[in-house]
Amino acid sequence: MTTETPSPDAEWWTTSDVATYLRVDISTISGYRRRNQMPKPDTRLGSRTWLWKPARIIEWDKNRPRKHTRGEEDTSAPD
Repeated sequence: MTTETPSPDAEWWTTSDVATYLRVDISTISGYRRRNQMPKPDTRLGSRTWLWKPARIIEWDKNRPRKHTRGEEDTSAPD
């Protein structure tokens, strides 16, 4: 996984860019896409490269239920 954060000003983000932005593996993004758990790609380059507009991914990430990042503790209030 690349460690350089993709530019929100880029025209397109690839699956790798989305994975880097979300700090997950590429396979996680592929799974989200297959299970319709994220915005559908905006277009495809060739037969295998999915592309998203960065603003769509950023907005989706802001509005989705918060997730735990590996190694983070749950800081929510107890029931």
